[in-house]
Amino acid sequence: MTQLNRRQQALLEVKDFSFWYEENIAPLFQHLNVTLNQNEVTLLMGASGTGKSSLALCLNGLYPEAVEGIASGEIVYNGKNIMEFEKGELTQEIGIVFQDPDSQFCMITVEDELAFTLENIKVPALEIHARIKKILKAVGMEGFEQHKIHELSGGQKQKIALAAVLLLKPEMLILDEPTANLDPVSSLEFIQLVEKIQKDHQISVLIIEHQADDWLELIDRVLVISRDGRLAADDVPMQLFTKQKQLLEQEGVFLPGDYSSQPTLRERWIQTEPSRKRILSIRSLSFSYRNHEILRKVTFDVFAGEFLVIAGENGAGKSTMLQLMAGLLSPKAGNVCLFDRPLAKWKEKALRKRIGFVFQNPEHQFITDTVYDELTFGMKLNGVSDQEMEKAAADLMEQFHLTPYRLNNPFSLSGGQKRRLSVATVLDETPDILLFDEPTFGQDAGTTSELMDYVMDLKAKGTAIVFVTHDMNIADTADNIVVLKKGKVAFSGSPDSLWKQKGLLYEARLRMPASVRKGKGELHGLIH
Repeated sequence: MTQLNRRQQALLEVKDFSFWYEENIAPLFQHLNVTLNQNEVTLLMGASGTGKSSLALCLNGLYPEAVEGIASGEIVYNGKNIMEFEKGELTQEIGIVFQDPDSQFCMITVEDELAFTLENIKVPALEIHARIKKILKAVGMEGFEQHKIHELSGGQKQKIALAAVLLLKPEMLILDEPTANLDPVSSLEFIQLVEKIQKDHQISVLIIEHQADDWLELIDRVLVISRDGRLAADDVPMQLFTKQKQLLEQEGVFLPGDYSSQPTLRERWIQTEPSRKRILSIRSLSFSYRNHEILRKVTFDVFAGEFLVIAGENGAGKSTMLQLMAGLLSPKAGNVCLFDRPLAKWKEKALRKRIGFVFQNPEHQFITDTVYDELTFGMKLNGVSDQEMEKAAADLMEQFHLTPYRLNNPFSLSGGQKRRLSVATVLDETPDILLFDEPTFGQDAGTTSELMDYVMDLKAKGTAIVFVTHDMNIADTADNIVVLKKGKVAFSGSPDSLWKQKGLLYEARLRMPASVRKGKGELHGLIH
């Protein structure tokens, strides 16, 4: 769709708007002036930490009231200043689906979650069942009323979060990195669902994403927030991605593959061959949780200087596999050995020096009150001198663009900044093997590139690197890929070998990376 197909009537007007957290001297974003129109789909892009998520929460009135924040200027919705709306009224008009759908749920079953939404807007009890059934059909989740939310896949959870928002019948829908935690095909299915809902309901949609490729067919406009919190660009996609490449690269924005002239990630690095020194060996590994088998007889090795990617659909057991490799979980059967010695026989302190682990949710590993303390916590335990500690922490903060946030609470950082801090905390010393669970989630083009530069440098020095990732462009740079499907190893080999196996890609809900795909919109027959 193009702008020409849609009537240009203002729905939401942002006028000279600035916002900053009380703990920060500089505003997060400043003097923004932009109008979002009715029945229009807009993509909001910008570097990690530029306030995109905070802006979204300002647009529907949750910020600054919900945080220690200050705002100036005004936001006008349908001709009315949002400050004039009653509490809770605007959230029915402007619905938000967050990055992490679990953060939006408060009930156990799908039906109870959706019923809770309807009860809050005083829908008569006799109408609730019919409305739930209708909305579940609309989002492709018909018959899931009695399913427990925590047992759903990531893609299914995202659809339920969307259903809960749509029950409020908003005029505007804000999607904050909605596909970040989804496998490649679930991501495409969600985008197709958003397109259908937008057409059916004629609503405005604001999408916050770092990668635009799969949204291009849907969006009318692209807005870019600059690193200093100003509106750097507002244009139709083709014009922006064709004529303002230099600006976008400076601002850390990923250029869609069709528009990028930059070398692919794979082309950027000199590939170093892994040694045959085995760091970690996994043999006939099985794991169950509450009588549910998650992994079954998994076997593979990780070698010094190897970059290994573990891929698979949501719920395939990837994160569980990584935690078993780190010794954070104990297997039901089989073994994980570090240098041919079972993890259970290693002392905890020695094991933590040998194996570095970065959680999927950064908050799970934060234990102090400042960025500096988080970076130096392990150094203090290891008896590092104050002078060495200060230098090491300063270097890490500089490397990961965290210097301005030295005294900030880790939990107050943006999603991308939290991720960078979680990675930095395991690099205070170089372990033999580093395990990363979705390390590029929430990262812009610049910080992704810098992280991969750092990782490839460690690989060249002999550190084994293991990523769990849904990003097939990252997977394409690996030495080897292990594909998990229903808890078993469905493939183990080079990326080039995997991309040739279209049947396996289909079954494992994966896609070839953009640099490899033949033709536009390769969906492997899953979406028509």
